[in-house]
Amino acid sequence: MLRWRLTLGLLATLIILLLVGVYGVWLYRDLGRAVDRVLRHNYDSIKVCHFMRVATARVNTFYAKGDRPAPPYDQTGTLDEAERQFQQQLPILERNARTPEEEHLVDELKAAAAEYIKNWRKVFALYKANDPAAIREAKLRIPDLTLRITNLSEKILQRNEQQMLIANRTATQQARDSIRLLIIAMVSAVIVFLFTYSRLGHSIIKPIRNLTQSIRYLRSRDFDRSLPVEAQDELGELTGEFNSMAQELRNFYRETDRKFIELNQVIRAMMTTLPYPLFIVDEADKITRINPAAEKLMASLRAKDRLPGQIQKHLARASITGPDYRLDDLKQALLFRIDEQEIYFLPRIFSIVLEDGTVSGRALMLIDVTRFRWLDEMKSDMLSTLSHEIRTPLTGIRLVLHLLLEKRMGPLSAAQEELVSTACNDCERLLKTLSSILDLARMESGKAQLNIKAIAPREILEDAFTTFRDQAETALRALRVELQPELPSVAADRDRISLVMSNFISNALKYGAPKTDILLRAGASGSDYLRFSVINEGPGLTEEEQARVFDKFYRSDKQRGEGAGLGLSIARQVVQAHDGRIGVSSELNKLTEFYCDLPVAAKESIAEDLADEEQNAAYQDEASATHDGQ
Repeated sequence: MLRWRLTLGLLATLIILLLVGVYGVWLYRDLGRAVDRVLRHNYDSIKVCHFMRVATARVNTFYAKGDRPAPPYDQTGTLDEAERQFQQQLPILERNARTPEEEHLVDELKAAAAEYIKNWRKVFALYKANDPAAIREAKLRIPDLTLRITNLSEKILQRNEQQMLIANRTATQQARDSIRLLIIAMVSAVIVFLFTYSRLGHSIIKPIRNLTQSIRYLRSRDFDRSLPVEAQDELGELTGEFNSMAQELRNFYRETDRKFIELNQVIRAMMTTLPYPLFIVDEADKITRINPAAEKLMASLRAKDRLPGQIQKHLARASITGPDYRLDDLKQALLFRIDEQEIYFLPRIFSIVLEDGTVSGRALMLIDVTRFRWLDEMKSDMLSTLSHEIRTPLTGIRLVLHLLLEKRMGPLSAAQEELVSTACNDCERLLKTLSSILDLARMESGKAQLNIKAIAPREILEDAFTTFRDQAETALRALRVELQPELPSVAADRDRISLVMSNFISNALKYGAPKTDILLRAGASGSDYLRFSVINEGPGLTEEEQARVFDKFYRSDKQRGEGAGLGLSIARQVVQAHDGRIGVSSELNKLTEFYCDLPVAAKESIAEDLADEEQNAAYQDEASATHDGQ
């Protein structure tokens, strides 16, 4: 019903607009034709009339004596041109003549022009016959014929001007009539529009306003307001559907609120039973929810609504490293003194991701690793003590075995020498293992001191290349160095990093495929790290082996040769002490890459190292000068 109302109202307006448009097109086309007729007929006739008068004046002037001794009757070109133009222009007047009177005037003008031309031809003939008296008699008719042509042209000109004025008045009247009709059509269209608006405004605008107001109520979660159905039309159907939607929303929100309350209770129960402190923070790292364990921790630390500084540092670091952040090394545990006791926590930070992929804060869990830290320290201390106590007598045994091999205590038989040599090798391997255990214990306890300086990447690769060049040639392997240009210096202990690279290259020489190259590479790894890699081709490592290759005392089933499995573990401790990263990437029977990422040296550190080097050089130069003077 509403659709038919709109259709009829718009159709009436459309018909009026179409009629007005068709009439306007016809009217403008008619006016155009009228103007075209005036320009095409009357204006052409006026031009011909002016030409007739001008042409006769030109001929009369040309053949007048003037300042010349005699008229140029022997030159007929001007008259010939005038005659030709008369023959071209007079048919225009004949064609444009629309009344018998105009046709009569045109015939008279045509006869007068012919007589005018004929009389001038007679003058030319008499001039050739040398009859001056007859010439004078013929020339006496020229002014009368010229005046006759001028008068006839003037009459035709006046009639055409009158016709142009009549056509102009007719066009003006048509324009006025058109404007009047257009105004009537516009008024009719406005009346139809007002009628349609008044009829449909109440049935359309008012329900839409009510619908808008109801949407505002829904936005404020006021679902109890429903719209009355005032008509059985399309808007009535829309109102009914809207009321049904409001009812479904009411039920949906009630069910959602109930589920939200249940979920909230479940979350509270889970957080309450969780033994570790748990913090929920928003995007600005402000605490929004904590569990009882976290409340107890905050109360013990006498912190109100702010997390401790060392936890905030890890939150800031987690914002840079990625969505999830965790520390697994017990040496990185956070220390808190609570009730005169040392408690260690490892942080776990997870992003709270909604279903649409947006992040709504983060969850921070502090895992109590105090007992594990204590056990780890006991293990490290026990290994250090045990290794130290065993090393002293083992050194004595090594000395005795070397004395026996050197035969300082007397000659040995072949069997005795073989047994002593085997025992000596086992003693050397045992001493090497004890040294590795002591180094690892010092690393884990943090007692190992690092001499951090700014080192150029080229120097690290050159040290490793020089150390293993001869060994690689003996094994029929080639060492290659690949260095990206313009790399910055790294902050590292040169001796310790050489130990890491030595472990990488030793494994490559030991387990790589024969007669294959070993690549030493240095390149950028992000904006804050440089990556040093040792790449070789060989059997590769499985995913399980890659996950455990840096564990202490781990040895793969396919490893050959001797060793305690501590080299890569020590390398990991060294790299972690540099705040770096270590890892392996391998494919079976393809390439294997061991790498470590070292932090780029700060500009201030580089400047200090350069200053120290310059100062040492100055001291050496001064000492050398003093020595030379002495």
